[in-house]
Amino acid sequence: MAIVLLATAGCMTPASERDRSPSYRLGFGDGCTTASSEGTGAPRSAQRNEMLYSSDPDYRAGWLSGHTQCRSQTAGSPINRLY
Repeated sequence: MAIVLLATAGCMTPASERDRSPSYRLGFGDGCTTASSEGTGAPRSAQRNEMLYSSDPDYRAGWLSGHTQCRSQTAGSPINRLY
């Protein structure tokens, strides 16, 4: 249960991100989910809508931002230091 809470805590969207377009927010969530699952040790493919990522600059920017932000938040967690 603690692992799930730590992983999802990194996916909280900051207030400045909530003011973005729906496409940006979708990308942010997908990027954050991907980053949060990378530290679990379970191999998973990226959660990303490839069509939107290649054609929608807002989705792509959101995905990259979410991935970067959540990766940095989960990288310092005690769980990830064990591996």
